[in-house]
Amino acid sequence: MSLSSQHNRGSGPLPELHVAMVGHAFMGRAHGNAYRQANHFFDLPFQIVPAVVVGRDQERAAAAASRLGFQRATTDLGAVLADPRIDLVDVATPNDSHYAIATAALRHKKHVLCEKPLAMTLAEAKAMAALAQKQRVRVGVWHNYRRAPATKLAAAMIARGDLGVIRQVRAVYLQDWLVDASLPASWRTSRKTCGSGAHGDLNAHLIDLTRALTGLEFESVCGVQQTFTKARPTADGKGTAKVDVDDAFCFLAKFRGGAIGTFEATRMAPGRKNHNCVEIAGSLGSLRWNLERMNELEVFRYDEPRDGQGFRSVMCMDSVHPYAANWWPDGHIVGYEHTFVHHLVDFVQALHSGAPFAPDFRDGVAVQAVLDAALQSCRKGGWVKVAK
Repeated sequence: MSLSSQHNRGSGPLPELHVAMVGHAFMGRAHGNAYRQANHFFDLPFQIVPAVVVGRDQERAAAAASRLGFQRATTDLGAVLADPRIDLVDVATPNDSHYAIATAALRHKKHVLCEKPLAMTLAEAKAMAALAQKQRVRVGVWHNYRRAPATKLAAAMIARGDLGVIRQVRAVYLQDWLVDASLPASWRTSRKTCGSGAHGDLNAHLIDLTRALTGLEFESVCGVQQTFTKARPTADGKGTAKVDVDDAFCFLAKFRGGAIGTFEATRMAPGRKNHNCVEIAGSLGSLRWNLERMNELEVFRYDEPRDGQGFRSVMCMDSVHPYAANWWPDGHIVGYEHTFVHHLVDFVQALHSGAPFAPDFRDGVAVQAVLDAALQSCRKGGWVKVAK
């Protein structure tokens, strides 16, 4: 389906892109903000229309729709998918429902944006990617960290050879919100609803970001995981629930071509709130990005004079940097929420032009293959090859 050839349903000069968002919690808020802001700051080929929020409870969904700027709310997903006015379905729900919602949307030939990780298993992810290709619709995974100005610059620097041959990747994603054992259980602490803990939640981002920055593909992995708090109070405070996912997950990686990497994800690192940090070392230099200082890129190059060598910090908020010119004057920083706007902007532009968009569901499959291999390594012990 090509929206560029569709009739303009609105009164303005741009054809409209009508969005249905399924789910409205944390990720729904982030996505909803992107739908409201994209047209205000970027010249887009469509007017994005936040049309409907789909939830399990009508009252809560209606409150979310009002707060997030959507026209209406409903609990009837089937009716939304059957509505020919809906162009794009955004899956912003817990992991265990991604497959069912996305495949239903694809069968109705809707374009789909899906939260990460794409699916609960590699088999599900492959089926989703295959169906998207069969239906000839556009799809994407919300790996928003690809689209900070600094990470986009890092990918460009590596692609043009600034670091030489990539040899090592060191990636950590550290949080501390589960340190308190009295914190109630949630869908994020149950394997049935999330598949894994810090691994699928945080390592998924590190895996995707590594692929996006370096172009490297994972060959094999060796993992170790630990659950430190085995049970948590239920949300109603009347009992306890078993925690059957990891609190912390580390793995080693070998990449095709000879590079190696280390990956660590934990929700048990006191003092670390959202420390998403990737350091990449090549034959000519290194670079480092940390989400908590997301507008800066630390760069080291051997071709600088020996007496002045050292990591330097590049503030990636000048008009020459990706996305920056659409926001504020040089040096005025952007934040976490802007990465979702950038993701949406690139998706909408690709939807219009037919240009490739990444990460799509094939990229989601690649991430899922690494996640699954690392989990298999923990069960079996030793190295496990990543499925192609």
